[in-house]
Amino acid sequence: MNAALYNEIQHFIEKKGWNKTKLANNTGIHISEISRVFNHKQPLSFRNLDAITKAFGLAKGTLYSFYIEECFNEKRHLDKRRSEQFLYKCAAEGYEGHTHDILNAMIEEKSKTIRSRNLKNIFSVAEKLFNEGKEQQALPLYEAIIENEADRFSEHLATSYFRRFYIVRMTGKGQLALAHVLEHLAYMPKEIKIDAYLWITAYYYLREQWEEVLYFSERLAQMVTKGEYYGRALMYKSFALRRLGGSLEDVLELTERYGRVNAFFSEIAEGNRFVALLDFGRLECVDDYLAWLDNRNDIFVGLPRLLEAYAKLRRFDDASKLLKKYHDAIDDMVKSQEPYKQQMYLYFRYAHALYLCMTNHTTEGLNELLDVAALASQIGNIERLKQCLLVYWEYREQTTPELESRYRQLLNSGENCKTFK
Repeated sequence: MNAALYNEIQHFIEKKGWNKTKLANNTGIHISEISRVFNHKQPLSFRNLDAITKAFGLAKGTLYSFYIEECFNEKRHLDKRRSEQFLYKCAAEGYEGHTHDILNAMIEEKSKTIRSRNLKNIFSVAEKLFNEGKEQQALPLYEAIIENEADRFSEHLATSYFRRFYIVRMTGKGQLALAHVLEHLAYMPKEIKIDAYLWITAYYYLREQWEEVLYFSERLAQMVTKGEYYGRALMYKSFALRRLGGSLEDVLELTERYGRVNAFFSEIAEGNRFVALLDFGRLECVDDYLAWLDNRNDIFVGLPRLLEAYAKLRRFDDASKLLKKYHDAIDDMVKSQEPYKQQMYLYFRYAHALYLCMTNHTTEGLNELLDVAALASQIGNIERLKQCLLVYWEYREQTTPELESRYRQLLNSGENCKTFK
């Protein structure tokens, strides 16, 4: 045991008025093991450190700052088992300072061979955290690998880039993280590459970047030929074709194909057949779609399209009834932090703005349109932004100076200026 940790434990033993036997009795550690540790014949395990801390009545982690030295062996190289255990515990339980300290110790190893081995150990801990759902806790470990891995063709490095993208994809860091993933796709193990294609496709889907959705969904479908990922690949491809000028027949054929994957996709395909018909202008099926959706937990998925269809059919009474009947589902979209529900709410607000404009609530409708356009621009949803500005232009004669000023600001801001040149 290192001197600092030994002195600290000895201090609390004296404070309690204990001896080694009482320490053993209160910790559940055998007296012979206590003796070997105190006589420097055996390192103190991480589990036993926690037991001693608890026996002293101290907060968990109180003695962790003294333990890093215990992670080194007699040759001053990090012990694989102890260092991995310590890194995992500190990262999993949010001891950020200690996590940083042990990471630094592992990375600052002078021997390239040992440092490379340490990076593999860090990766192993990161993967354990990630697969346990502790994604945010794993992120600093993946960042450490990205910053320090010398082999730019390493599978561990490529996987770390993907894991980082997956963790931050719904934040402002998502776009840059994706760029690195795209650069390292070729170096990923096959199973990771399949995951990457799926989540890249989903990322572009949320941003309604349909050419990218089509490209990556087709790549995914080439890598898997059955099961959930195959179903999702065909489904995303059908969504993209609807927006990129594909025929109704092609979209329905894809829908039928993923509907055969399993019962889950069969149910989704049934609803998406209605969606395809509506998107291709077959608005007469709107009531059948509502009947299918009614009483489903995922009614929120169809509300934007239903409202838009009723508005275009000028069935304003039915639109009003829809808004009243499903007020709770709409309110749930407003409050939700789930990315997919937020995307649906953005679409719903667009449809609601269209409904307001068509029912002579033009100022209110145009104001909401510009709100949606601004949010779409912020998250990089250029297709939704274009839709909003096209509807605004249609009602431009009924605008106000304030709305016109907001409209011009949107057109002239940064990336939007390039988009609409």
